Amino acid sequence: MLSYQERVLGMLWGLHAGDSLGAPWEFLPPQASWNTKTEIVGGGKFNWKAGEATDDTDLMLCLLRALKSPQEISFDILKSEMLKWYASNPPDIGTTTIKGLQNLKDGLPLKDCGYVNNEFQGNGSIMRVAPLALLHDNAHGNYQDQVIQGLHEIMVTQTKMTHGHHHCVDTDLIFVPTVKAVLAGKNKAEIFATALHEAEKVSPFIYEKLKFIPQTEWNELSTSGFCVDTLCAGLWAFMKFDSLEDALVAVVNRGDDSDSCGAVAGVLCGAYYGPKAIPARWLEVLEYKEEIEKLCAAFFKN
Repeated sequence: MLSYQERVLGMLWGLHAGDSLGAPWEFLPPQASWNTKTEIVGGGKFNWKAGEATDDTDLMLCLLRALKSPQEISFDILKSEMLKWYASNPPDIGTTTIKGLQNLKDGLPLKDCGYVNNEFQGNGSIMRVAPLALLHDNAHGNYQDQVIQGLHEIMVTQTKMTHGHHHCVDTDLIFVPTVKAVLAGKNKAEIFATALHEAEKVSPFIYEKLKFIPQTEWNELSTSGFCVDTLCAGLWAFMKFDSLEDALVAVVNRGDDSDSCGAVAGVLCGAYYGPKAIPARWLEVLEYKEEIEKLCAAFFKN
């Protein structure tokens, strides 16, 4: 039986593994079969090193560093970490994230920073949001002496720091409780039911998309950067396969936004199967493996 702390470490390492596995195949068409690409090799459009983190893992770490305890997140720390990352000129950063972080840099209120445009409904928040599943429902956030009360409000605020479209907010509101169900040790049927239940509450559109996951075949799966597609792809991989490795390989081999879809699948599979399910040959090359382990250990001491 996995402990809660093991599931959390698996979740965070799983995100990084899915991100780094998928990075070289981002923007490419689907492979010939679901298991053509199975190794973390680096390369791709941005010439990644093997195991190097992309924006998915980088921004997840920003959020993880901002968690002070299961009861509290510091939005001051989160803002500082995100702007520090932005100033480092990362090679792969989404259009919506750029606009949001520029607004954040300019001092707009947190919930006014996120770009709202029907053409920009990207996955830049869902790919990083997993650490919020560690917060209790009655948690609070602090920002410049303002208190943001409750997990729901924390989730909405975090998303809107970069992504203002309601589909982006709704996707996070569905994903975080689903991750919480995995961390709680629920079975796959219960976890999928949680996702459907949360979707039914916030978005009939997303609910209808999620309902078709069990019938979706690999060659029909969309792995685009649309936040709803990324949520569906991650859940699809989690539900369809009985191992973390097979799930991540399958979703990454669909190409397109392969790193983010791999990261979301990695969150669910890592939390469900635990850190030992991540192949050792993947783990040993992950750029932030040790830092994630240290941050995870520090969080549980708070």
